[in-house]
Amino acid sequence: MNIKFIMRFHDNTPSGGRKIVYEYMNYLVNKGNNISLCFVANTSFKTRKYNHLLYIKYYLDYLKRKKGQSQIDWFKLNSKIKIETRFSIDSSIADTDNQIIFAFDYGIALSIYDHLTNIRNCVYMIQHDERVYYDKNVIRQAWRLPMKKIVISTWLYKLVNSVDPGNVILVKNYVDLDTFYLTKPIEQRMKTVSLISHPNPYKGTKVGREALSLVKEQVPELRVIMFGTQPSPTDLPDYYEYYQMANESILREKVYNQSSVYLLPSVLEGWGLTATEAMSCGCALVSTKNGGVEDFGVDNYSALLCDVNNTKDISKKIISLLNDSSFRVKIANNGLEMVKSMNFLDSAQLFENVLYEINHSH
Repeated sequence: MNIKFIMRFHDNTPSGGRKIVYEYMNYLVNKGNNISLCFVANTSFKTRKYNHLLYIKYYLDYLKRKKGQSQIDWFKLNSKIKIETRFSIDSSIADTDNQIIFAFDYGIALSIYDHLTNIRNCVYMIQHDERVYYDKNVIRQAWRLPMKKIVISTWLYKLVNSVDPGNVILVKNYVDLDTFYLTKPIEQRMKTVSLISHPNPYKGTKVGREALSLVKEQVPELRVIMFGTQPSPTDLPDYYEYYQMANESILREKVYNQSSVYLLPSVLEGWGLTATEAMSCGCALVSTKNGGVEDFGVDNYSALLCDVNNTKDISKKIISLLNDSSFRVKIANNGLEMVKSMNFLDSAQLFENVLYEINHSH
Protein backbone atom coordinates (compact mmCIF):
# COMPACT_ATOMS: atom_id res chain seq x y z
CA MET A 1 0.00 0.00 0.00
CA ASN A 2 0.98 3.59 -0.60
CA ILE A 3 0.01 5.71 2.45
CA LYS A 4 0.62 9.35 3.28
CA PHE A 5 0.14 10.42 6.90
CA ILE A 6 -0.64 14.12 7.35
CA MET A 7 0.00 15.87 10.65
CA ARG A 8 0.29 19.45 11.81
CA PHE A 9 3.69 20.98 12.54
CA HIS A 10 5.27 19.52 15.68
CA ASP A 11 7.50 21.05 18.34
CA ASN A 12 9.74 17.98 18.88
CA THR A 13 8.27 17.15 22.29
CA PRO A 14 6.77 13.78 23.28
CA SER A 15 3.13 13.26 22.35
CA GLY A 16 1.13 10.13 23.14
CA GLY A 17 -1.14 10.52 20.12
CA ARG A 18 1.74 11.03 17.70
CA LYS A 19 3.69 8.16 19.24
CA ILE A 20 0.83 5.73 18.56
CA VAL A 21 0.72 6.76 14.88
CA TYR A 22 4.52 6.79 14.49
CA GLU A 23 4.65 3.21 15.77
CA TYR A 24 1.95 2.17 13.30
CA MET A 25 3.97 3.83 10.52
CA ASN A 26 7.11 1.90 11.48
CA TYR A 27 5.10 -1.32 11.53
CA LEU A 28 3.61 -0.63 8.09
CA VAL A 29 6.92 0.25 6.45
CA ASN A 30 8.47 -2.91 7.89
CA LYS A 31 5.65 -4.86 6.22
CA GLY A 32 6.78 -3.49 2.85
CA ASN A 33 4.33 -0.62 2.48
CA ASN A 34 5.34 2.73 0.98
CA ILE A 35 4.91 5.24 3.82
CA SER A 36 5.37 9.01 3.79
CA LEU A 37 4.77 11.63 6.45
CA CYS A 38 3.74 15.19 5.65
CA PHE A 39 3.85 17.98 8.22
CA VAL A 40 1.53 20.89 7.38
CA ALA A 41 1.73 24.37 8.92
CA ASN A 42 -1.70 25.69 7.93
CA THR A 43 -4.87 23.58 7.92
CA SER A 44 -7.40 26.01 6.52
CA PHE A 45 -11.04 25.00 6.08
CA LYS A 46 -14.18 26.93 5.16
CA THR A 47 -15.66 27.19 8.64
CA ARG A 48 -12.41 28.17 10.37
CA LYS A 49 -12.63 31.59 11.99
CA TYR A 50 -10.15 34.31 11.00
CA ASN A 51 -8.77 32.35 8.04
CA HIS A 52 -6.93 35.35 6.57
CA LEU A 53 -5.26 36.33 9.83
CA LEU A 54 -4.33 32.74 10.58
CA TYR A 55 -2.89 32.41 7.07
CA ILE A 56 -0.36 35.12 7.91
CA LYS A 57 0.37 33.68 11.36
CA TYR A 58 0.96 30.16 10.06
CA TYR A 59 2.99 31.35 7.08
CA LEU A 60 5.42 33.08 9.42
CA ASP A 61 5.47 29.92 11.54
CA TYR A 62 6.15 27.87 8.41
CA LEU A 63 9.15 30.00 7.47
CA LYS A 64 10.49 29.80 11.00
CA ARG A 65 10.04 26.09 11.68
CA LYS A 66 9.92 24.21 8.38
CA LYS A 67 13.56 23.07 8.53
CA GLY A 68 13.13 21.51 11.95
CA GLN A 69 10.15 19.33 11.04
CA SER A 70 12.27 16.43 9.82
CA GLN A 71 13.91 16.20 13.26
CA ILE A 72 12.11 13.99 15.79
CA ASP A 73 14.50 13.41 18.70
CA TRP A 74 12.18 11.62 21.11
CA PHE A 75 11.04 8.85 18.71
CA LYS A 76 13.03 6.71 16.29
CA LEU A 77 11.12 6.84 13.00
CA ASN A 78 12.17 4.31 10.36
CA SER A 79 14.57 5.95 7.89
CA LYS A 80 12.58 4.48 4.99
CA ILE A 81 9.71 6.85 5.81
CA LYS A 82 9.89 9.92 3.61
CA ILE A 83 9.24 13.16 5.49
CA GLU A 84 8.00 16.25 3.68
CA THR A 85 6.94 19.71 4.83
CA ARG A 86 4.19 21.85 3.33
CA PHE A 87 2.65 25.17 4.15
CA SER A 88 -0.89 23.95 3.48
CA ILE A 89 -3.02 21.24 1.93
CA ASP A 90 -4.00 21.55 -1.72
CA SER A 91 -5.06 19.27 -4.56
CA SER A 92 -1.48 18.07 -5.07
CA ILE A 93 -1.21 16.58 -1.57
CA ALA A 94 -1.87 13.06 -2.93
CA ASP A 95 1.09 11.70 -4.90
CA THR A 96 -1.05 9.17 -6.82
CA ASP A 97 -4.76 8.50 -7.33
CA ASN A 98 -4.67 5.31 -5.27
CA GLN A 99 -2.64 6.70 -2.35
CA ILE A 100 -4.34 6.44 1.05
CA ILE A 101 -4.43 9.82 2.78
CA PHE A 102 -4.43 9.66 6.57
CA ALA A 103 -5.73 12.71 8.48
CA PHE A 104 -4.39 13.06 12.03
CA ASP A 105 -7.08 15.45 13.31
CA TYR A 106 -10.26 17.40 12.54
CA GLY A 107 -8.52 20.39 10.88
CA ILE A 108 -6.60 18.17 8.50
CA ALA A 109 -9.72 16.16 7.67
CA LEU A 110 -11.73 19.31 6.93
CA SER A 111 -8.91 20.82 4.88
CA ILE A 112 -8.57 17.61 2.84
CA TYR A 113 -12.31 17.62 2.17
CA ASP A 114 -12.17 21.24 0.97
CA HIS A 115 -9.21 20.71 -1.35
CA LEU A 116 -9.41 17.15 -2.73
CA THR A 117 -12.04 16.08 -5.23
CA ASN A 118 -11.54 12.39 -4.47
CA ILE A 119 -11.69 11.48 -0.78
CA ARG A 120 -12.57 7.81 -1.22
CA ASN A 121 -9.09 6.82 -0.05
CA CYS A 122 -9.05 9.19 2.93
CA VAL A 123 -9.18 8.01 6.55
CA TYR A 124 -9.49 10.23 9.61
CA MET A 125 -8.18 9.14 13.01
CA ILE A 126 -9.99 10.44 16.08
CA GLN A 127 -8.10 10.13 19.35
CA HIS A 128 -10.22 12.40 21.53
CA ASP A 129 -13.50 14.26 21.67
CA GLU A 130 -11.78 17.07 19.81
CA ARG A 131 -14.12 19.71 21.24
CA VAL A 132 -11.43 20.06 23.91
CA TYR A 133 -9.37 21.77 21.18
CA TYR A 134 -11.93 23.62 19.04
CA ASP A 135 -15.57 24.59 18.58
CA LYS A 136 -17.88 21.60 19.10
CA ASN A 137 -20.03 22.36 16.04
CA VAL A 138 -16.97 22.35 13.77
CA ILE A 139 -15.75 19.10 15.33
CA ARG A 140 -19.08 17.40 14.70
CA GLN A 141 -18.99 18.74 11.14
CA ALA A 142 -15.63 16.99 10.71
CA TRP A 143 -17.03 13.80 12.20
CA ARG A 144 -19.81 13.79 9.60
CA LEU A 145 -17.39 13.95 6.66
CA PRO A 146 -17.88 11.06 4.18
CA MET A 147 -14.59 9.35 5.01
CA LYS A 148 -13.76 6.37 7.20
CA LYS A 149 -13.00 7.18 10.85
CA ILE A 150 -10.68 5.21 13.11
CA VAL A 151 -11.22 5.69 16.84
CA ILE A 152 -9.03 4.45 19.69
CA SER A 153 -11.45 3.67 22.52
CA THR A 154 -14.90 2.23 23.14
CA TRP A 155 -16.45 5.46 24.43
CA LEU A 156 -15.17 7.37 21.40
CA TYR A 157 -16.61 4.68 19.14
CA LYS A 158 -20.05 5.16 20.70
CA LEU A 159 -19.77 8.94 20.48
CA VAL A 160 -18.51 9.21 16.90
CA ASN A 161 -20.83 6.45 15.68
CA SER A 162 -23.79 8.43 17.03
CA VAL A 163 -22.75 11.29 14.72
CA ASP A 164 -21.76 9.21 11.66
CA PRO A 165 -23.35 5.76 12.04
CA GLY A 166 -21.67 2.83 10.31
CA ASN A 167 -18.61 4.73 9.16
CA VAL A 168 -16.48 4.25 12.29
CA ILE A 169 -13.96 1.52 13.11
CA LEU A 170 -12.56 0.81 16.57
CA VAL A 171 -8.80 0.15 16.79
CA LYS A 172 -8.02 0.23 20.49
CA ASN A 173 -4.79 1.67 21.75
CA TYR A 174 -2.20 -0.67 23.19
CA VAL A 175 0.57 -0.80 25.77
CA ASP A 176 4.21 -1.07 24.72
CA LEU A 177 4.94 -4.05 26.97
CA ASP A 178 8.58 -4.19 25.83
CA THR A 179 9.13 -0.70 27.25
CA PHE A 180 6.79 -0.52 30.24
CA TYR A 181 7.09 -3.43 32.68
CA LEU A 182 7.74 -4.27 36.33
CA THR A 183 11.24 -3.63 37.67
CA LYS A 184 10.29 -3.10 41.33
CA PRO A 185 7.96 -5.49 43.19
CA ILE A 186 4.50 -4.03 43.72
CA GLU A 187 4.61 -5.01 47.41
CA GLN A 188 7.76 -2.94 48.05
CA ARG A 189 6.48 0.46 46.88
CA MET A 190 6.52 3.52 49.14
CA LYS A 191 3.54 5.85 49.59
CA THR A 192 4.20 7.60 46.31
CA VAL A 193 1.69 8.88 43.73
CA SER A 194 2.58 9.94 40.20
CA LEU A 195 0.69 12.02 37.64
CA ILE A 196 1.29 14.06 34.51
CA SER A 197 1.45 17.85 34.45
CA HIS A 198 -0.35 19.23 31.41
CA PRO A 199 -1.37 22.78 30.42
CA ASN A 200 -4.73 21.72 28.92
CA PRO A 201 -7.43 22.17 31.63
CA TYR A 202 -9.16 18.99 30.42
CA LYS A 203 -6.20 16.98 31.77
CA GLY A 204 -7.21 17.95 35.31
CA THR A 205 -3.74 18.67 36.68
CA LYS A 206 -5.06 21.41 39.00
CA VAL A 207 -7.70 19.08 40.44
CA GLY A 208 -5.13 16.33 40.86
CA ARG A 209 -2.82 18.59 42.83
CA GLU A 210 -5.68 19.80 45.02
CA ALA A 211 -6.65 16.20 45.79
CA LEU A 212 -3.05 15.31 46.64
CA SER A 213 -2.91 18.23 49.10
CA LEU A 214 -5.83 16.58 50.92
CA VAL A 215 -4.01 13.24 50.84
CA LYS A 216 -0.90 14.84 52.37
CA GLU A 217 -2.95 15.97 55.36
CA GLN A 218 -3.89 12.36 56.11
CA VAL A 219 -0.71 10.65 54.86
CA PRO A 220 2.24 12.82 55.99
CA GLU A 221 4.82 10.54 54.33
CA LEU A 222 3.24 11.05 50.87
CA ARG A 223 5.62 11.70 47.98
CA VAL A 224 4.47 12.84 44.53
CA ILE A 225 6.28 12.34 41.24
CA MET A 226 5.15 14.61 38.43
CA PHE A 227 6.27 14.73 34.81
CA GLY A 228 5.51 16.75 31.70
CA THR A 229 6.91 18.50 28.66
CA GLN A 230 6.72 21.94 30.31
CA PRO A 231 9.24 23.29 32.84
CA SER A 232 8.50 22.41 36.45
CA PRO A 233 5.71 24.51 37.99
CA THR A 234 7.27 27.10 40.29
CA ASP A 235 4.85 26.45 43.16
CA LEU A 236 5.46 22.73 43.71
CA PRO A 237 5.69 21.71 47.41
CA ASP A 238 8.92 20.09 48.61
CA TYR A 239 7.36 16.60 48.66
CA TYR A 240 7.02 16.77 44.86
CA GLU A 241 9.64 15.56 42.41
CA TYR A 242 9.43 16.69 38.76
CA TYR A 243 10.78 15.28 35.49
CA GLN A 244 10.67 17.43 32.38
CA MET A 245 10.76 15.72 28.96
CA ALA A 246 11.15 12.31 30.59
CA ASN A 247 12.11 9.58 28.13
CA GLU A 248 10.63 6.09 28.30
CA SER A 249 13.43 4.75 30.51
CA ILE A 250 12.95 7.53 33.08
CA LEU A 251 9.17 7.05 33.00
CA ARG A 252 9.56 3.32 33.61
CA GLU A 253 12.33 3.41 36.25
CA LYS A 254 12.03 6.80 37.99
CA VAL A 255 8.30 7.45 37.77
CA TYR A 256 6.02 4.44 37.32
CA ASN A 257 8.06 1.77 39.11
CA GLN A 258 8.63 4.10 42.05
CA SER A 259 4.91 4.75 42.48
CA SER A 260 2.25 2.87 44.38
CA VAL A 261 -0.58 4.81 42.73
CA TYR A 262 -1.00 6.54 39.40
CA LEU A 263 -3.54 9.36 39.28
CA LEU A 264 -5.47 10.21 36.10
CA PRO A 265 -7.67 13.22 37.02
CA SER A 266 -8.77 14.19 33.49
CA VAL A 267 -12.12 15.79 32.71
CA LEU A 268 -12.13 14.04 29.32
CA GLU A 269 -9.62 11.51 28.06
CA GLY A 270 -9.47 9.89 24.64
CA TRP A 271 -7.72 6.86 26.09
CA GLY A 272 -5.27 7.59 28.90
CA LEU A 273 -1.94 6.33 27.59
CA THR A 274 0.07 7.24 30.68
CA ALA A 275 -2.42 5.35 32.85
CA THR A 276 -1.97 2.08 30.94
CA GLU A 277 1.81 2.58 30.93
CA ALA A 278 1.74 3.03 34.71
CA MET A 279 -0.50 0.00 35.20
CA SER A 280 1.90 -2.17 33.20
CA CYS A 281 4.61 -1.03 35.63
CA GLY A 282 2.60 -2.08 38.67
CA CYS A 283 0.77 1.10 39.73
CA ALA A 284 -2.72 0.93 41.15
CA LEU A 285 -4.84 3.34 39.14
CA VAL A 286 -7.08 6.05 40.57
CA SER A 287 -8.96 7.77 37.78
CA THR A 288 -11.88 10.04 37.09
CA LYS A 289 -14.72 8.67 34.96
CA ASN A 290 -13.30 10.47 31.94
CA GLY A 291 -14.40 8.25 29.04
CA GLY A 292 -11.16 6.70 27.88
CA VAL A 293 -10.59 4.86 31.15
CA GLU A 294 -13.58 2.58 30.43
CA ASP A 295 -11.45 0.21 28.36
CA PHE A 296 -9.07 -0.68 31.20
CA GLY A 297 -10.42 0.78 34.45
CA VAL A 298 -13.04 -1.46 36.05
CA ASP A 299 -14.06 0.12 39.34
CA ASN A 300 -12.86 -1.75 42.44
CA TYR A 301 -11.18 -4.35 40.23
CA SER A 302 -8.45 -2.84 38.04
CA ALA A 303 -8.85 0.77 39.23
CA LEU A 304 -10.70 3.02 41.64
CA LEU A 305 -12.94 5.44 39.74
CA CYS A 306 -14.14 8.87 40.87
CA ASP A 307 -16.47 11.56 39.61
CA VAL A 308 -14.80 14.26 37.51
CA ASN A 309 -13.49 17.24 39.53
CA ASN A 310 -14.37 15.60 42.86
CA THR A 311 -11.20 16.29 44.85
CA LYS A 312 -12.56 14.77 48.08
CA ASP A 313 -13.49 11.50 46.39
CA ILE A 314 -10.16 11.35 44.54
CA SER A 315 -8.20 11.91 47.76
CA LYS A 316 -10.31 9.35 49.64
CA LYS A 317 -9.63 6.68 46.99
CA ILE A 318 -5.88 7.39 46.98
CA ILE A 319 -5.73 7.24 50.79
CA SER A 320 -7.59 3.90 50.79
CA LEU A 321 -4.86 2.41 48.60
CA LEU A 322 -1.89 3.98 50.38
CA ASN A 323 -3.12 2.87 53.81
CA ASP A 324 -4.11 -0.68 52.80
CA SER A 325 -1.20 -2.39 51.10
CA SER A 326 -3.03 -5.65 50.38
CA PHE A 327 -5.90 -3.76 48.70
CA ARG A 328 -3.44 -1.71 46.63
CA VAL A 329 -1.52 -4.81 45.55
CA LYS A 330 -4.78 -6.53 44.53
CA ILE A 331 -5.91 -3.56 42.40
CA ALA A 332 -2.43 -3.19 40.89
CA ASN A 333 -2.14 -6.89 39.98
CA ASN A 334 -5.61 -6.93 38.42
CA GLY A 335 -4.71 -3.85 36.40
CA LEU A 336 -1.42 -5.38 35.33
CA GLU A 337 -3.18 -8.48 34.01
CA MET A 338 -5.76 -6.38 32.18
CA VAL A 339 -3.27 -4.22 30.27
CA LYS A 340 -1.10 -7.22 29.36
CA SER A 341 -3.80 -8.21 26.87
CA MET A 342 -3.50 -4.85 25.08
CA ASN A 343 -0.52 -5.68 22.92
CA PHE A 344 0.85 -3.71 20.00
CA LEU A 345 0.72 -6.45 17.37
CA ASP A 346 -3.04 -6.99 17.68
CA SER A 347 -3.75 -3.28 17.29
CA ALA A 348 -1.22 -2.83 14.46
CA GLN A 349 -2.65 -5.74 12.46
CA LEU A 350 -6.18 -4.37 12.85
CA PHE A 351 -4.98 -0.89 11.83
CA GLU A 352 -3.30 -2.38 8.74
CA ASN A 353 -6.46 -4.34 7.85
CA VAL A 354 -8.58 -1.17 8.00
CA LEU A 355 -6.23 0.60 5.57
CA TYR A 356 -6.12 -2.48 3.33
CA GLU A 357 -9.91 -2.58 3.09
CA ILE A 358 -10.06 1.12 2.23
CA ASN A 359 -7.38 0.61 -0.41
CA HIS A 360 -9.27 -2.29 -2.04
CA SER A 361 -12.83 -1.03 -1.70
CA HIS A 362 -12.81 1.18 -4.83
